[in-house]
This record gives sequence, C-alpha cells and structure tokens, in this order.
Amino acid sequence: MRDTRLLPDLRHRLGRLLSFALLGAVSLSSSLAGANPSMKATPDAQTLLDAARSDDWLLPARSYLGNRYSTLSQITPENVGTLGLAWETQISDDGQQEASPIVTNGTMYISTPHDNVLALDARTGKLKWQFPYNPPVISFAVSRGVGIEDGRVFLGTQDCRVIALNAETGKTVWDVPGCRDSVNSFFSMASYVYKGSVILGTGGGDNGNQGRVSAFSVVDGKKLWDWDTIKRDTWPGKSWVHGGTDVWSGVAINPDTNTLFVAPGNAGPDMVLKGREGEDLYSNSIVALDISGKTPRVKWHYQLLKDDTHDADPAMVPVLFSGKVAGTARDLVGIGDKSGNFFIFEQANGELIHRLTLTNSNLFVVGSTNECGIWKLLTEHPEYIPGQAYKGGALPKRGNGTGVLSAVDVDTGNVRWKAQVPYPAQGGALITATGLVFTSDLGGSVYALDVATGKELWKTNTGSSICAPFSTYMLDGDQYLTILVGQAGNQQTANLPATHGSHVLVYKLGATQTVVNGTEGQTPMAAIPPSAASAQIAGTGSAPYTKEQVVRGQTVYSGQCAVCHGDKLQGISAPALTGPSFAKSHLNVSQIRSVVATQMPLTAPGSLTPDDYASVMAYMLSYDCVKPAGNGSKPFPPADDPALTKVTIGAKTCSSEAH
Repeated sequence: MRDTRLLPDLRHRLGRLLSFALLGAVSLSSSLAGANPSMKATPDAQTLLDAARSDDWLLPARSYLGNRYSTLSQITPENVGTLGLAWETQISDDGQQEASPIVTNGTMYISTPHDNVLALDARTGKLKWQFPYNPPVISFAVSRGVGIEDGRVFLGTQDCRVIALNAETGKTVWDVPGCRDSVNSFFSMASYVYKGSVILGTGGGDNGNQGRVSAFSVVDGKKLWDWDTIKRDTWPGKSWVHGGTDVWSGVAINPDTNTLFVAPGNAGPDMVLKGREGEDLYSNSIVALDISGKTPRVKWHYQLLKDDTHDADPAMVPVLFSGKVAGTARDLVGIGDKSGNFFIFEQANGELIHRLTLTNSNLFVVGSTNECGIWKLLTEHPEYIPGQAYKGGALPKRGNGTGVLSAVDVDTGNVRWKAQVPYPAQGGALITATGLVFTSDLGGSVYALDVATGKELWKTNTGSSICAPFSTYMLDGDQYLTILVGQAGNQQTANLPATHGSHVLVYKLGATQTVVNGTEGQTPMAAIPPSAASAQIAGTGSAPYTKEQVVRGQTVYSGQCAVCHGDKLQGISAPALTGPSFAKSHLNVSQIRSVVATQMPLTAPGSLTPDDYASVMAYMLSYDCVKPAGNGSKPFPPADDPALTKVTIGAKTCSSEAH
C-alpha cells in the first residue's frame, strides 16, 4: 500500500514551518437513522451512546466518534445569513478558552481556564451555579471541557484532581487524586464519560513527565485502569523516565468494538533527540486500545512522526467515520499532526489507506495555521527541573500567522477547495446535515461556509480570540450555535487584534435583541483561595535590585508580559508569577531568570535587552516580597549570578506595599 498522506498546502519559509495544532477536523457521514432519544434531566450511559441523534450536545465532540457532525437541520445555507446573537455571558475567569459547551435539558455546562465550572441557562445565559477553583498552573491555564452522566458533572484539573459535581447544585460529590506525578503532570483535556467511567489523559509532556491515560468510576472516582503511553523497551537506556508522550488533546471511541483511539504526543526532552534516539513508542503515534476488559490492550499503533525535534505532535483529536475502499465499506480513522501531515487508517487493523470514498459528500474539512519560524536549539542537554519545561530551547518567535480551511476529497487526496482566513484557524470546524461548515479564526471572526464549495455565507466578529470549537443544540424549537471566546494565550501571534475579555456567545436565527449577562454571581479568580498547603510556602534570601529597575520593569512587563500573565501577575493563559501557585514551583531566582531571559515573551523569546530582562526580574521580585539586598543599592544583574540559586520565592504577595 502506497503512503499517500493528505498534505495541506503549507509553505516552508525561514526554516521549518510552524503549523500549530490542527485543533479540529470533521467529516461528513451518513445521517444516523432513528428518532431522537428521549432526554432525562441528565444523560445516562445509554443516552450518551445515542448522543449523535440528540438535540443536545452531550459529549465534547457531540458523539464518541469525534467528528463534530450535527444532524440538526434548522440552520441552512438559505437562512444562515439571519443568524443573530441571542445571548452572551461574560466569564470572570478570563483567559484561553478552549472548552466545548456541554448542553443537556436546558442547561449549559462549561469549564474555564483555571478549572472553574459554570452552569448556565441554555435559553438566556443566566448563571445557575459556579464551581470555583484555583489550582496551581504548571504550563499554561486551559481546560478543554467537562463530561456529564447520571446527574453528575466531571472535571479533570490542572492539579491532577478528578472531581464529580452535582449537576443541579454544583456541589462536590467526590474528589480524588488522578495522576501518579502531580509535580510534572496535569489534566487539561475534556472529561470523556463512557459506560460508567471518566477517561482522562495527562498533560505535561513538555515538563518531563510520563504520559498516562486513566479511567475512573463515575460512582465514586475509584481508579478502574491505567494505560501508560511509554513502551519502555523501545527507548534507549533510561531516557523513558522523563519521556513525556502525553494524551492531552482528546480521544475518540468506537462503542461497537469498545476501541479507544488515543494520540500520544511528543517525546521528552522536547526539541532534543540526543540521548533518546530510537522508536520511543508510543510518542507521536495513533494507538487503538481494546477497552472491553479490565485493562486496555493495544490492538495496533502507527507512529506518525519518528525522531521529532520540532514539537510536531498530533494536536488533533482522532476522527472516526465510515467510507468505501475499492467499493467496500470500511470503518476508518483520521488524524493529523502539527507539521501538516494527515493520515487515514483502517480502524480494525491500522492499515494506512490511500484511496477511500465517504458515503455522503466525500469531504474531510480541516482548519489549520500557516506560520513560519526559525528553530534555535540552545542545548542538547537540558536540565530536568521538576515542574518546569524540559526542552532544548524556546519555541520560535511567533510571526504574523494566517489560517486556511481545506476541504480534502478523500477519494483522490486532492484539495477540492480552500478558504483563507486572516488569522490562524485554531478552533476547527463543525458541519451540519444541511451542508454548512462553521469555523473561526484566532482574530475573533466566525464563519459559515457552503461545505460543497467553500463559499462564505455568513461572518461576524466576536471581539475576542477564538481557540475553542463550536457546539450546537436544539431547544424550544430553536437551533442554537455556541462558542467560547477569550484570550489567545499561548497561541498568540504578532498580528492579532486586541481582545475584549472572555464570553460565552450563543446565536440563533432571527435574533435581533441580545440578552447580555455580566459576571454577576461569579466569584472572581482573585477571590478564590488556593490550596492550603501551597499558601504556607515561605521564600528564602534576598536579591539585588533597585527601585529604578522596579519602575522600569513594571512598564516593560505591562507591554510584554501582562497579556498572558495578567496585570497583577495573577496568571491568565500563562502561569501566575506571584502567590501560592508560583511558590509551588520551588524555583530559585537563578532558574526564574533563565526562563524569563530565554523563553519570554512567548511571541518573541529572547528579544528584549539584557537590561529590560533585569528590570522585569526586579519588578517580579518586588511584587513577590523578595527583599532587596543592600537596601536596594545594587541592581539586578543582566547576567546570571550563582548567588541567586540561594534565593527562592514564597507564597506572599507585596503588590499593595510596593506599588
């Protein structure tokens, strides 16, 4: 069988292409037969199996197949131009919103970047309840959604907890630890609820952890099984110990065969091959797991990219669909990676398919990013520091990213049409049975296109960045389209317009008056207490810096850092730089200086002057209650000083005293 990968038209300039995350892909499939299943107050396991036929949006990608294909038919190419904003609700936890709203029986459930959960009236957006949470953030703050079953809402958190909430009240039902290593690991993917279990994969592959997928009982949170993503005998020596290989984006499931499809990510250390030359399974792979028994069993795997040195892991959730190969109907799975490669396999045995025909429009629609960057490897021997990035250098300076939505004819492998958008297409696509494809760009615009031709039929601008996928649902005879908007966060490119905060936006046909909800009833992040243990951490030592550096550093920080870390260092899409969450990292000031000077700002790492970096450090130290050495007479040095290794940051914040 020839290897005929379906490649988007991606140009390589200035070195290697940065194609950040094919975050969503959908395929048209035959409409599922049968009547709409009757809905209970919250779905049970059988209702979730029938989710593709529901008027609600019950799973992260609508059904277990992961294809974001909706059979709802009220919104059509003929009337889509009359879509209006029915309601909006502001989200107090402003940041990089990536959750797909779950909607059932008139209630919408969303998770926010710092693992808050909001229950909203799906008709008006009015807040029903909030579950406030404030976890320490290892990498960057993001939550990709909740799961729901039998009256409970399930959440995986960034401090490695798995939490069940009462769907009616938001009160905690149970709360259990979920990771073997909470220093380097976290949960950011949506909770996938399947046949009485909550399935979650860890994040932390860029921090030197060991990837794992786990299942927990919906009844009491008891661990049902673990599957480790690292196959130790395929790694040289002990390189597997910090091998990463996490399943962080999401999963797909074939309920008929009890097969779980996962796509473990990059190996660690990121961007460095030296010391781990070999197969390094199951990094950058798609793996089919039989989960019919007590423990998962590997049915097949395929490594999409070997010897990855450019953080090119598969960010796309696997998509399951049916098609024809040589006239024979077969069950297939599609997957893409961040370097622009796209693959379609036979679900049963992993055979790589080179020609196939879908039973409907024969299209696979994929959103992607076009951006160029120069990769700079700083070291082949990165230092492993628990809870910190484990990589050979920073990601490239972000350029002026654009996006493209490509419709691939999977029978020929040719691109049937392309729709260019002015900013990266991070949020993926949703296709309806009426022949519409909804997509978005990072600049804040949402689009409706004719799926057959790519012609733009409707467009509106939301005013904030879009990283999240769409959901759609039917309620009281009206079809609604909903999406979360907020900050670009770690997807920030140099050309993005300013954002106007985080919101839930809901559209319907003919809406001319918008119900506007503020943050009333929501507890702001600043008022949500952190964990008691991290709040007791005390700092040690003093560091040289002057008042003049603090003043200058505040100006530089406001212009270069606040968009991700917050104007009060509280953390928005990036980690907090003050308080208990920051103290939990247990970094010394020398290590902090190294991260700041080589990896920040995100869009242009290493681009500030040494004096500017020193001033930013002075501002942070003052904010974090580190006393100035010598009564503030000696400036913070523009280069490293071994004495800084003896100075650590505590949980206290001195903003009111120093500013």
